[in-house]
Amino acid sequence: MLRSGWRAVADYTGTFFGLFVVQALIALGAAFVIERVLADVFATRPLFDDGVDGDLLALMEALADASATVRAIGWIGFGAILLWMLMSWFLVGGLISVLHEQPTGRRDTARCFGAGAAGHFFVMLRLGVMSLALHVIVVFVLAQGVIAAGPAIDRALAFRDVVWALVLAITPAILLTVLLWTILDHARVELVLRRGTHERLGALQALLRAAVFVFRRPVALLHVGLWAAAFLGLSMLYAWAAWGQEMLGASGALALLGVREGLALVRMGLKVVLIGGQVELGLTRPAPPRSAATEAE
Repeated sequence: MLRSGWRAVADYTGTFFGLFVVQALIALGAAFVIERVLADVFATRPLFDDGVDGDLLALMEALADASATVRAIGWIGFGAILLWMLMSWFLVGGLISVLHEQPTGRRDTARCFGAGAAGHFFVMLRLGVMSLALHVIVVFVLAQGVIAAGPAIDRALAFRDVVWALVLAITPAILLTVLLWTILDHARVELVLRRGTHERLGALQALLRAAVFVFRRPVALLHVGLWAAAFLGLSMLYAWAAWGQEMLGASGALALLGVREGLALVRMGLKVVLIGGQVELGLTRPAPPRSAATEAE
């Protein structure tokens, strides 16, 4: 699985960079709109300029009477996230199709990617709606854990006690999230790999089959766990490197943007590696049974 994942990035580097460019364009587009909103509101207010240059009190004072602007920025960010979700349901079908069929040449790769993305978009959309509903359960578990940890946090005498209580509170939600993401990933792989011969395979059936498969093959959970550990490790490294660094003004914003997009590029590579390994494991799964009517056709 690991070898197949790295081979996916090495063999289809152009596809990988194409996915990153789509993500970067959405993020940069949202950033540009937010910059225009902030410029229209604060361009003539020296307090905001001082705040960007590092004066926290000045920044708080400038934002104190700008609640509408803050809400507008929040909605812009939410719209960017929603757009990326819709695009990801389209792009993941194309990526899995490419990794499964392994076309050669840019033209064949582009044709395979486009056909896979368009042909599986609506079933990926249905699976995405199901995933949103399942994530409500994760949020509920997280909320219950935080509520249960409340008394321990109130009685904490040291900061490490607070951290330990929070870790215990969120661990069940994290484990449930890893399980849910693993099942959803393998459901997507199942849909792309099997719908060519099983047109009646739906999102719910693929989700249930993926759940059974994940419980029977714990290596799938270990695989996603390795990806999650690498993801968190990179995030912690980024936080450690940025801690205490003064990235102020326009030059600081550009430097932070470059570092942040570099981190996003590496994360995207890890995700492609993960999907490549999942496709390899998915090929070992038996195909779903076909009805007698389908066999007759």
